[in-house]
Amino acid sequence: MRRPGLHRQHWKQGGGSKGIYAKLTVVVVVLLICTFSVFFSATISGNRGSLEPSEEILLDGACENLHLAVDPLILISSDIFIQINVEELWESAKSGGWRPSSAPRSDWPPPPKETNGYLRVRCNGGLNQQRSAVRLKFICNAVLAARIMNATLVLPELDANSFWHDDSGFQGIYDVEHFIQTLKYDVRIVESIPEIHKNGKTKKIKAHQIRPPRDAPINWYTTVAFKKMKEHGAIYLTPFSHRLAEEIDNAEYQRLRCRVNYHALRFKPNIMRLSESIVDKLRAQGHFMSIHLRFEMDMLAFAGYVISLILVYFFITSL
Repeated sequence: MRRPGLHRQHWKQGGGSKGIYAKLTVVVVVLLICTFSVFFSATISGNRGSLEPSEEILLDGACENLHLAVDPLILISSDIFIQINVEELWESAKSGGWRPSSAPRSDWPPPPKETNGYLRVRCNGGLNQQRSAVRLKFICNAVLAARIMNATLVLPELDANSFWHDDSGFQGIYDVEHFIQTLKYDVRIVESIPEIHKNGKTKKIKAHQIRPPRDAPINWYTTVAFKKMKEHGAIYLTPFSHRLAEEIDNAEYQRLRCRVNYHALRFKPNIMRLSESIVDKLRAQGHFMSIHLRFEMDMLAFAGYVISLILVYFFITSL
């Protein structure tokens, strides 16, 4: 007669075998990826080594000429080069008739004396993304959202916990007084939500948290967000990445974004002094270019460049 626990024990052993097969499958996939990467690298190296001697010298010469600040040859494809003038290369780009667009050009009244409430936002991402990257204008959008709703903006909160664990905050990085003074004709800005004194009691306003839709249009702020602000006295928009439409058919709103990014946001004096010292030392050596390769740990993981290492990690930790 079969013991009751025997069948259960056999079933567990079978499940364990399936788990091992699954892990082995992951290992095979990782090995295939690594093999393909090595093969691909070897192919590129082989093609590089198969260049004619004259072509290889020309490529090396182009790099050397660029270093010596002589008219360099720039590689366009494997057999096409163009010659450029170094002096023209380092000149400021011609405006082509365009002029700075940050100053208002039409009727732009200062914010009314009476505010509709307080606006808090939390900016995530790296410092450049929080300020103004190609598509992510978090701080600029926060100022614009406050202007749209006639709200008082609380100094934006910078992400400090997702990866870098830097708790410097807005006050530790930017010149707060300059930020507030530069935008005083655009929006009201305070460092924190003030307390309310009523009937001899002190009451603190708690901001109502809202998750805005992605690329929210202006009418979302003038309806949904505005209603909650009037109801609670303050709202907290988080997350705030891509939460205000990029394309807005209002030139003055776009100019306000420019004023925030190019005039209002200025680093604190100690940071400015350090950065100017670094730039001066680089300029003393001649022309230079600053290239951001985005090889930080979080960007590499986010972009999937280390997918094979991730798979290996999960396999090892699951053993």
